Amino acid sequence: MPRALHSAPLSLALCLTLAACSEVANGPGMISQRIGEQVRDPAATTVDLGRLTSFGWDRFVVFKPGTSREDICAFIGAGRNHCGRIVRYTAVPPDCVALAFALDDQLTHLELHALTNGRLEAGTPPRSVPRAAAVFRIHRETSERVWLEAQTPPPAP
Repeated sequence: MPRALHSAPLSLALCLTLAACSEVANGPGMISQRIGEQVRDPAATTVDLGRLTSFGWDRFVVFKPGTSREDICAFIGAGRNHCGRIVRYTAVPPDCVALAFALDDQLTHLELHALTNGRLEAGTPPRSVPRAAAVFRIHRETSERVWLEAQTPPPAP
């Protein structure tokens, strides 16, 4: 068998693994990358989402791994005709959460956040976190396992 065919399955597996949470496959976005940079800075003790974003928002929601496109669209009020254009994955990958940012009644940004960039707690059912409460303490369990803990608990739904 030619050498290229031996490496093809390995290359395919590597591509699929990387695509699970890559920018090309609608993977982690710029906010997730900025959170990760801050989490990896040993001098950083908090992450303030308001300082990492360049768009308007007054609240955000975290959707846990496995949340379906339909559930996200129902929560944000996206109709069936627009859902696939807004949420481009069938479900949130197991190594990510989805972050949805809104201003008033308008969705302003939606992206995947890699859990390796800091684990955010996802409520069940999802609940809005006001911008003022979007400051998180960095809790480093290990270099590979970092939690982002709310400094002030969000109000009850």
